[in-house]
Amino acid sequence: MFLGSREDTAHLGYVQGICPKCRKPGAFSVYLSKRKMTISMLASVPMGEQHILECRHCQTRFAIPTEMKADLQQRLITADRMADMVERLPVSTGGAQAGPAIRTLYQVLQLDPEADPEVVEAAFKRLAFKHHPDRSKDPESPARMREILQAKDILGDAKKRLAYDRSIGIARAVPKPRATRPEDV
Repeated sequence: MFLGSREDTAHLGYVQGICPKCRKPGAFSVYLSKRKMTISMLASVPMGEQHILECRHCQTRFAIPTEMKADLQQRLITADRMADMVERLPVSTGGAQAGPAIRTLYQVLQLDPEADPEVVEAAFKRLAFKHHPDRSKDPESPARMREILQAKDILGDAKKRLAYDRSIGIARAVPKPRATRPEDV
């Protein structure tokens, strides 16, 4: 009796190359994908496996032909080695001194950029309760509260949020107005 199949994916490491889709050079994540079939809940039978590359720029996945498997194994880089290689890269400051990183308003409110307006309001209330100068002994609480209020002001208004998202590179479609229902009239 056949009950179902499942795909197990294991991350193997990284490979450097050029993406065939977006043409950007960089590191590709390498996965080993195994498909298994469960029969009568007693046994998992291997159905097949293949290596997959994922472009870290465009997130496109490519299956690796079996004849290229040996070459891929030789070029494989572990996560630790990749981290060492990245640490050795020169840091570009654009000719200026590197300052503190600028946080986005989503980071200020500890939100995902896809968060609904109700979630924005809830995050604001939670952080305002925690950092309000009347409740917090932290000397930074007034500045933190101003930052939280500014983030809520922009992310709480749909038009301001859309403009802000565009300014930081998040492209969103303009929300369509909701259709009028008979009970709304």
